[in-house]
Amino acid sequence: MRTASSSPVPRRVWRVASVAVALVMAVVAFGAPAYAQHMARVKIDFAFVAAGKDMPAGEYEISYADGRIVLQPQDRSVSTVMMSVITRLGRHDTDTDPELIFDKVGGKVCLSEFWLANDDGYLVLNTPTDHEHRVLGGSRPHK
Repeated sequence: MRTASSSPVPRRVWRVASVAVALVMAVVAFGAPAYAQHMARVKIDFAFVAAGKDMPAGEYEISYADGRIVLQPQDRSVSTVMMSVITRLGRHDTDTDPELIFDKVGGKVCLSEFWLANDDGYLVLNTPTDHEHRVLGGSRPHK
């Protein structure tokens, strides 16, 4: 005859709880690096336009989530900007640093592409007319 203390149920509960804790720890351990690779901190030393909004020079955190690029200024007096991704861009080099591409159009410098380190890029502005590029970051920055 089994007593309540020798029942196999507590062992099963213990095993299930142990597996659940291990899964949660794995998600936390692997989730943080996954988020980190979809985020970059950059210093932009010139005024620019992002999603039609004039942005001052300064430090920004740029991240990708759910089909949008989020541009978060470190200066809390400047508003956050969300940009829809038009398309992903295939990596064409081996840059290990984030890279921003700006289109010079009509006297303005507009953020058009965001490239993550060791990953594809994101097109956030399609400029169909002739224009010059200004590149910030990456292996070959130029103004």
